[in-house]
Amino acid sequence: MSQKNKSKKIKFVAVGDNHGDMVDTEAAKQLFDFIQDYQPDEVIHLGDCFDFRSLRSGASGKEEAESLHDDVEAGLQFINELKPTVFHYGNHEDRISHFIHSSTNGIVKDFCQDLDDEIVSNLKKVGCRKIYPYHAEEGVHTLGLVRTVHGYTCGIRAVEEHAIHYGLEEGAVLMGHIHSIQQTNAKRYRGTVGFSGGCLCKKREMRYAKNRLATSKWGTGWMYGFVHNKNWKVWQAHRVGEKFIFSHHQE
Repeated sequence: MSQKNKSKKIKFVAVGDNHGDMVDTEAAKQLFDFIQDYQPDEVIHLGDCFDFRSLRSGASGKEEAESLHDDVEAGLQFINELKPTVFHYGNHEDRISHFIHSSTNGIVKDFCQDLDDEIVSNLKKVGCRKIYPYHAEEGVHTLGLVRTVHGYTCGIRAVEEHAIHYGLEEGAVLMGHIHSIQQTNAKRYRGTVGFSGGCLCKKREMRYAKNRLATSKWGTGWMYGFVHNKNWKVWQAHRVGEKFIFSHHQE
């Protein structure tokens, strides 16, 4: 048997957008139970593990004055339970980077730097091997023919755009960011399939999204599958009613 045929099948779970203290704790519990059963080799966090809404551009009044304590604690607890091997910074984590590099207030800059250091330290403690910045070129993880990113556009064609931009021939691109559960075949040479895996947050509590029609598209879930040589498979676990539907027994 050739060495190529002996290569190991790598199982993975990809999940994101739990948004700190906005997390749906029951959904998170079912995710952790699923991981315990599925036993993936790679656990990929797709970003927005924290919400940091008081750091949002345009935040004002009560939102701007809100403490980050509960948000940070919830995000770190999620990291400690998930134990990601790969972590993508999302646009919400990038809010602290913005203050580190552009704030004119030294106290704010130091606080955000300490916060970023704490996140990185906790990731390394749980065994995270790769931490990617929120960067359209540098924030890309490759696992065989499957690539993962947080996400950089959120329009109606976002999943297809990411598949076309990042996809390998006959591969797949998995993204977070848009909170919806989608799959689309991209119109490109030899094909690439794009996937969006939903979120693990409570959308009714995310007040800054309450006026957006796209919020009604949000779904609760995660993605999982395997890569083996040039073969891959992605499934989407999604909540229907009160239960999550998944089918990894088909693997």
